[in-house]
Amino acid sequence: MRIASLLFMHGSSLRRLSTFGIALALPFAAIACDIPDDPTQDTAAQTEKKEHHHHGESRETNDDSSAAKHTHESHKTDRDRGDSRQSSIDPSAPPASSSTIPSGVRWYMTLHGAGARDPVTGQESVLGFGADGIAAGGVLAKVPDAEGELQDLRGMLPLADDTLLVISAWKHNTQILRFGAPASDARRPFLGVFARSDDNNQLLVHPYAMAVAPDGSILVSNQDSNTVTRYGAPNSPNAGKPLTSSGAIDADTKSAGLVVPSHEMTKHGVKEVRGIAVTSDGTLLVADRGKGEVTAWNPTTGERLRVLASKNDGIETPIQLLIAPDESTLYISDNKRNEVFRLQLPDGKASVFIGEDAGIDATSSLAIHDGYLYVGSRKAREILRFRLSDGVADEKPFIANLPDNPEFFIANPSEAKP
Repeated sequence: MRIASLLFMHGSSLRRLSTFGIALALPFAAIACDIPDDPTQDTAAQTEKKEHHHHGESRETNDDSSAAKHTHESHKTDRDRGDSRQSSIDPSAPPASSSTIPSGVRWYMTLHGAGARDPVTGQESVLGFGADGIAAGGVLAKVPDAEGELQDLRGMLPLADDTLLVISAWKHNTQILRFGAPASDARRPFLGVFARSDDNNQLLVHPYAMAVAPDGSILVSNQDSNTVTRYGAPNSPNAGKPLTSSGAIDADTKSAGLVVPSHEMTKHGVKEVRGIAVTSDGTLLVADRGKGEVTAWNPTTGERLRVLASKNDGIETPIQLLIAPDESTLYISDNKRNEVFRLQLPDGKASVFIGEDAGIDATSSLAIHDGYLYVGSRKAREILRFRLSDGVADEKPFIANLPDNPEFFIANPSEAKP
């Protein structure tokens, strides 16, 4: 393995960033990330780490046949021949025109594996991007060393008060951190640790995604325990504490905060939990990568209500769930199928919206803004963009040449307006 320091932006890009208040120390010019010489082959050390932490989605895809691989690669080549502007973080790209200068940090991203280390704080950080995908640097202020090393940043959850929860999923220091509203330099100040894995919170290990329950409490999916747990709402008396179904602090250390059980606890439990979402009527939706299904649960009682989508619908490995802003449609990323499914809520049938011919290589993150669906292509290290009206893709990736696999991609609520 070699350590590559990736220069995301040339000098003209840095000058452009100074026009909207991002300090020149922020961009990714010096952010380092471990990148293997062949990104499709892991070293022994990487393999050992991934097997230990079970990070993110499977590295496998459904390109088992040569025909499928040829279709995928041909489409990707055709797309790259388009005349659209160069990827905003391609160091060989020509300067963007003044009309593409972002007004601020519109997008937040976390990366798989080693992530990206911010040269200003010396810590792993959430990465910021402008409205048109131009890289804008790390967006988290330094976390005190006393809180332990930040590693394997995963799910992000914007809250109504403009604060942000961020998962640091490293098994030896699992915690959910809270950051304040962005300061003038676009960084979010550290407010404190919201929740931490310890002897009184044993199910919170390697958390992946978060959602807000109807009562304001925070729901968290946990990959190592394959559960969903619940914690007191920020600014509440029990903030960050695991809760019982009644809302009291849960003193049962082995199952504190349990909402959705694993399949080892009950036959209807989750086998390999990933993304979660909450509908407008308060129903909790859970992606089970292991069983190949999306299920609906009562987030207070932990009762399983029904199966929304399964292998009978063609789904194999559901990863992330996204409810459209109008709350009528659920989008499901499937990283083995290289597809995105959708269904009408509450009881529609899942069907393919973005097919494998779109060129996605291991579907991951999902985001919606201004009539477009943004989709993470993990192994290609790209974010692709599709029209919501008909699923047609842009000719060029929205963001390309990332230093590692994109995990979560969300709109910064301080900049992204409905």
